[in-house]
Amino acid sequence: MSTTGARSIHPAEVAISLVLLCIGSFVIYETQGIAETQGYSQVGPRLFPYIIGTGLTLCGAVLGWHAIAGGWRDVPLDQPGHDAPDWIAPAIISIGIVLHMVLIGWAGFIIASTLMFVLIARGFGSKRAVRDFAVGLALVIAAYFLFTRALGLRLPPGPFGV
Repeated sequence: MSTTGARSIHPAEVAISLVLLCIGSFVIYETQGIAETQGYSQVGPRLFPYIIGTGLTLCGAVLGWHAIAGGWRDVPLDQPGHDAPDWIAPAIISIGIVLHMVLIGWAGFIIASTLMFVLIARGFGSKRAVRDFAVGLALVIAAYFLFTRALGLRLPPGPFGV
């Protein structure tokens, strides 16, 4: 941030804030279509999507307010050796999330989630794809059996049919 005067509004900061607001609002809206069933704990399937949608909406609102009121706070503007923002990591993470949404229906939870884990680990800087695959597969299989066997939820099994 410049010390000589007010900082101008960056369209990218406003755009990201608006995207978060839209995604959060969409999640909240779509959650209303989930059938309301409650288990023994009185917690239904709508709780976590509502929490996530609300969190995304609040983050978008706060970031939007910061973007309009002088720019995002505590963003390192001067990075040695970087003339432009690094878009590779967010792109890899975004590809992982989008691929998960595309693949989960026909490839199943285990394959889609393991691939997403590997890509997100790569986006965060990991260079050890084999290790990431093994760790991701172990965590995903554990989560799959926890959700399907212990909690009785249905997740897409994919070709394994477990």
